[in-house]
Amino acid sequence: MAEAEAKVHGEKLYDVHFHEVGATDSIVDIVAFSICLDYLKIDKIISSYINTGRGFVKCEHGILPVPAPATAEILKGVPMYSDERELELTTPTGAAIIKAVSDEFKMECPIVIKSVGYGAGKGKQKNQMY
Repeated sequence: MAEAEAKVHGEKLYDVHFHEVGATDSIVDIVAFSICLDYLKIDKIISSYINTGRGFVKCEHGILPVPAPATAEILKGVPMYSDERELELTTPTGAAIIKAVSDEFKMECPIVIKSVGYGAGKGKQKNQMY
């Protein structure tokens, strides 16, 4: 993220000042995702193409196009698209996380539900879907 921010702001890497991406919620997102990924011991991550959204977003630098310049920079080389929704669907933080952890990107990533659990109890799952 720092490299992308430096590039879009024309600054040196160590002169970058994080605004929105340095906010507490972004740091929590990265740390929480990292902890979960480690805890779940995921072997491989396959992502769909990234839907960035479209339109414009208001941020500390004013009104920017979607995807925001830092997001677009981070997603270089990653297949992406935008549908009809006029909003930001991919932030720089989200883009950096998915690019860093994905082993491959596929346009069609069907989801098949194998099991569903409800509540925070400790018994066997009673509700299952296949």
